[in-house]
Order: sequence, then C-alpha cells, then structure tokens
Amino acid sequence: MFRLIHTADWHLGARLIDHDRHAEHAAFLDWLLGQLGSLRPDLLVVAGDIFDTATPPQEALQLYYRFLARLAATVRCRVLILGGNHDSPATLHAPRDLLAALDIRVVATPPADPAEALLVFPEAVVCAAPFLRERDLRTAAPGQSPDEIAAALRLGINQHYRALHAAALSAANDNRPLIATGHLTAVGGQLGSSERSIHIGNLGAIDAACFAGFAYAALGHIHRAQPVGGLEHIRYSGSPLPLSFSEVEVAKEIRVIDVADGVLAHRAVAVPEFRPLLRLSTSAAELPATLARHAAAADAPFPPWIELTVTDGRAHPDLDRQVREATEGRALRILKVLAPALATDPAASAAGAANAPSLQDLTPEQVFAARLRDAGLDPASDEGRDLALTFEHLRSRIQELVTTDAAPPASPALAPAPSSSLAPEAAA
Repeated sequence: MFRLIHTADWHLGARLIDHDRHAEHAAFLDWLLGQLGSLRPDLLVVAGDIFDTATPPQEALQLYYRFLARLAATVRCRVLILGGNHDSPATLHAPRDLLAALDIRVVATPPADPAEALLVFPEAVVCAAPFLRERDLRTAAPGQSPDEIAAALRLGINQHYRALHAAALSAANDNRPLIATGHLTAVGGQLGSSERSIHIGNLGAIDAACFAGFAYAALGHIHRAQPVGGLEHIRYSGSPLPLSFSEVEVAKEIRVIDVADGVLAHRAVAVPEFRPLLRLSTSAAELPATLARHAAAADAPFPPWIELTVTDGRAHPDLDRQVREATEGRALRILKVLAPALATDPAASAAGAANAPSLQDLTPEQVFAARLRDAGLDPASDEGRDLALTFEHLRSRIQELVTTDAAPPASPALAPAPSSSLAPEAAA
C-alpha cells in the first residue's frame, strides 16, 4: 500500500493583527510529526505557502528546518515541498541539495522537463507542480487586453498539467493512479478573507477539467479545506491554523490518501485547535460576564484571541478602559474591538468614518476600489475594471520580483531540537 499525507498553507512566520503565532506553529508541527509517526506515510506533500512572506523571520526558518530534521531522523518518509505564491523560490531552493540527501524534494519553480517533476512509486506517480508564475506560463505582449491575458494564463496552466499527465503516463506505463499537486485558484473553491489573489485578479483560475486523468489533486492556496466543484478527489487541504477571524468556524485538517491494489481512497484527519479564535458580541454591561464565560470554557493549549463587538459601544466613550478592566487577570486577549454606531444615535451618520473598517481588515483590491470611488469612478464600470486589472497586474509583477529576487537568509543548523511544549504561553 502507498500512503500520502496532504497539507498546505502553513504560513510560518504569520502574525494576526501584529500578534506573534510562533508557539501555535510549533505546536502544529509537533502534532504533525506525531501523526506522521503513527500513520507512517510514504510521502508528505506540503502544497505551497510554507512561509507567510518571501523573507521569513529566523524563527520561522528554524521551525521549518528543525521539523524536517526531526522528520528525517524519526519517521523517515519522503517529503515534497512545493513553492507557493507567498514563498521565495530562492529561499526554498537555497538548501535544496542538502535536503535532497534527506529524501526531501523541494520544487519552488517548475522544471523545464515535465519528467523531472515526477516522483514515481511502485503504486502511484506524483506530479510536483508549484505555484506557476506569469512568466512560467506566457510571454507578455504589448497591447494585450485583459481577456487575452486571462485566456493566456488559463491556457498556460492547462498545458502545464497536460504535459505533467503525459509525462506521468509515459513513466508509469501501467494503471498506477496519477496524483497531481498544485498551488492555485480552482473555480468552485470557496475563498476566505486571508488569501491573496494570485496571477491577475484570479484571472488565472482554472476549472476542474484541468485535472482530468488524475486520481487525486493535492492543492494549496485556499485556506478552507474543501473539494473543488463538488469533485471529492480534487481537494484543498486548507491551512492548519485559522489565518483570520473569518475562519473561526472552519474545521482544520490534513488529508490521508491511500492507494491499494490500484484503488485510491482518501480521508481527513482533524487538526486540533491550539488557540481558539472567537468572535464575540455583547453589550458593555454584559462584557465582564461574557469574557468570564468564554475564558472558563476555553480548553486549548493557548488562551483565546478575541474579536469583540460591543453592541452599545458608541454610548460608552470609556470603552477602552472597560475592556482593559474586563480582561485583567483572565487567560484571554482581545485583539480587535468593534463598536458599531447605534441606529438611535443622532450622530451615527457623522460617525460613519469612525466606524469604517481598519486598513488591516481590507484587501488591496478593496482599498483600490475605494480609491476609485473617491475619484468618482465606479469600480464596476468598464474603465474601473480596466484600472483594477492594471493595478492587479502591477501587484502580480511586484510580488514576482519580491519572491524571486529576495536573498535567502542563512539556513539555521539542521540539528534536531526537542519538541516544543504545549504549555500556555506567557503573557506578551
């Protein structure tokens, strides 16, 4: 039997409203190492966005390398690391030769020869496909319309997967299941608020037909675990940690794919909740009782982080003091306080700007759309859409330059480190 573990979107080094998540990521990697020890897979696939930025902090790099070293020393399964749109190919590829000696394959850019992207096992063939940047898919031409650019991106992605499929068939030459990987947006997947658009405004999004002939597609980029277009064998594993408060109700998982006698089956293994993210709504009078109730109910290694809406907050100019007093001595932390204007408040309309979402709550696309409206342009008009596509094109190019040219930080030592504790963090 052949067994593959599918995970993605670790986003090591990510912060939530400027709060460090190192302890949560360490807890997840400890848990994952234990799962791999129990499940004994032949291959672990991490389908992109290992890191949150192209220049990850040293703490994130240490987590990554120490996890791989501990895995090689204990479980000894093969590993496939794929580059995502957040990852710098230079950073991922820097230790590639050293990691290869540990049976860890790093593919941050697509090989020129599709045959070099294959991992051939006696029971299955796995096709390694990282995030495909625009330069990997097409040659830009002056004067192309947005529709022409979108069509070229989709065609390039489909051609890439057709080439992988043909190479896998040639290498296997039998009925072994073929398994695709990728880091992209597939039509039919439900995005959250924490995914950055990739390519140009997601115009490079592909449909499920791209994976025709593959028995399973292990995808990354969308943070909600889900099938694509109702097809259970084309799946996002989702991120192991909720990356925004919009994911508070989203179950987290890794996927287990088994192949026996040519038949492929897959299932989910739930990732535990290391730190609850809560969205609470209460009046100022009920604030202490509400927080006390949730602090007592929390059963996780790390205390909850909360997005709090105080329903009558506009009537309490000393709301900040009340929140501080209500949280004092409790094992929780409020990261964001929202105080919507009351319908009965005569000054509500004048306070509209104060009630607007913060910049941290908005995507770059939403900021640009707001700027268009300020300039008197409808974002839904033809001119507005063209300007938005130009903006996305520029952002895509800048992101490519950042992730390609970022100098890789020095790699920390690969010596195994003790498993990190799951004790509650000290107050920061």
